[in-house]
Amino acid sequence: MILIYTLYLLLSSLIVYFIFYSSLNNMIKASALTAIVLLGFVTQDHYERQLGKPLTVLPDGEFVYVHHLAAGSEITLWAWTEAEGHRLYTFDYDQETAEKLEEAKTDEGEGKKQAGTFEERGTEQNPGIRFDDWKGPTRERNK
Repeated sequence: MILIYTLYLLLSSLIVYFIFYSSLNNMIKASALTAIVLLGFVTQDHYERQLGKPLTVLPDGEFVYVHHLAAGSEITLWAWTEAEGHRLYTFDYDQETAEKLEEAKTDEGEGKKQAGTFEERGTEQNPGIRFDDWKGPTRERNK
């Protein structure tokens, strides 16, 4: 990601240099500079989505459990959803959620795909989680 930022910075600096020394109308120069900045934001958003930056929210609806890691004060969950595909999610550590994720990991190791949903349990800081055997299409079971 650092390489992308560096290349964008070099490219935009070069374009700003060319725009500054051109004989174009100032309105066209301002429009071109605005377009360059917007392109940078769109590119950053695209690469964050494609490279899988962990989301700091819980998965919406049903998800298929792939793997998890409970380290320190947060849990990182790798899940597959219909809308997002494979994504990483991070959320605050909770003992009950960690135990249920360990059970899902054990079932996953035995070859049973696990589908889960997060349920309200008072606050968003303390969500409940429920797992069932996943009954999805067989072509999706190898996810």
